[in-house]
Amino acid sequence: MTIPDGKWFCPSCCCGLCGLRDPNDQTQLITEVCYQCSRQYHVDCMSRAGIQFPRNIPSENFCSQSCFKLHDDIQKLLGISFPTGVDGLTWKLLKSNNSDFNKHDALRADTHVKLSQALDLMRACFMPIIIERGKGNIIIDIINSSPSKYKRLDFHGFFVMVLQKDDELTCVATVRIHGQKLAEMPLVATIFKYRGQGMCRVLLHELTKMLRNWQVQRLVLPSVSDQLEFWQSVFGFSKMSTVEKLEILSFPFLVFQGTTICQKILSKTMFGMEIEEVSHEPGRFNPKDYLKDRLGPGTKRKFRNLNYKLRSEVEVIRKEKKIMLEDREMI
Repeated sequence: MTIPDGKWFCPSCCCGLCGLRDPNDQTQLITEVCYQCSRQYHVDCMSRAGIQFPRNIPSENFCSQSCFKLHDDIQKLLGISFPTGVDGLTWKLLKSNNSDFNKHDALRADTHVKLSQALDLMRACFMPIIIERGKGNIIIDIINSSPSKYKRLDFHGFFVMVLQKDDELTCVATVRIHGQKLAEMPLVATIFKYRGQGMCRVLLHELTKMLRNWQVQRLVLPSVSDQLEFWQSVFGFSKMSTVEKLEILSFPFLVFQGTTICQKILSKTMFGMEIEEVSHEPGRFNPKDYLKDRLGPGTKRKFRNLNYKLRSEVEVIRKEKKIMLEDREMI
C-alpha cells in the first residue's frame, strides 16, 4: 500500500458527510465518535445537511437524533422473546454487559446463559478467527461486544440475535447496526440437527423486518465462495460493486480474507452519494486508491491474518457433542 506524505486519515476517521479531515484547520469542529454508527462529522457539515443534534442524551455520544433513537429502540428490545410466524419459534436480541440488566437479575442470568450457548455454537461452526496483534479469537469478542480504543478491534456495537424452538437455541447471528445506512451480519450459524429446516430463513426474515422498521437501508455480510450462490438464490443477496463498496468504506465493518461482500437492499432510499476525486493533500483521503489497495490483487498480507473459515460437517458434529458432554459434566 502506498502511504501518502504528511498527515492523513483513514476513511473511518474522516467526516461521514464530506469525507475529509484537515489536521491543520483548528477551526473545523468535529464530533466525537458516534456510539451507534461509529462515525464522526464536521459540525458545519451536519448543520448544512440539516441533521438534528440529539436532545436529552445520556452519557454516550451520538451524532444525531436518529442514531440516539435507534440506540434507544434497540435497548428496549434486549432480552425479550418475540414470536415468529412459525409455531414454537421465538427470537430475541441479546447484548453482553448491558447496564439495563442490572435491574433484572433473572433477565441478566438468562442473557448470560444464552450468550454462552451462542458462543458455543459459533465456535463449533467456525474455525477460530485470529487477528494480528489482537487478544485471540475475535468470535469471543464479537459475542461479548468487547470495546477497544482501536476501531478495527472495537466490537461494542454488536448484539446477538437468537432463534429458539421452545427454549432450545437453534440459530444465531451477530449483528451490528451502523445507523440507518447499513447493518452487518458477519457470523450466522445453525445447530446441525436443525439445518435444512428453514431456521436461518426465519431468523433472517425477522431481522430484516426489524431493520426495515428502523429504516436501515441495507444488510451486508461476507460470504465464502461455496455459500455465495446460497445467499444469492435463497435470501436475495447480491455481490457489491466497487462503487457500492466505496459508499460504505467509512464504516468499520468486518472484512474477511477470501470472502465476497454481499448486500440485501432493505430500503428504496439508498445513499445517493457521489465519490469525489480528491488529492493526497494532508488530511484528504482518496477512496478509490484506498479501495484498490485494500480489496485489490495481492491483498492477503493486508488483512492481518483475518481469516473466515467454516468447519466441515464432521467437525461441527464432533464439536457439538464435545460441548454437550462438557455441559453435562458441569451439571
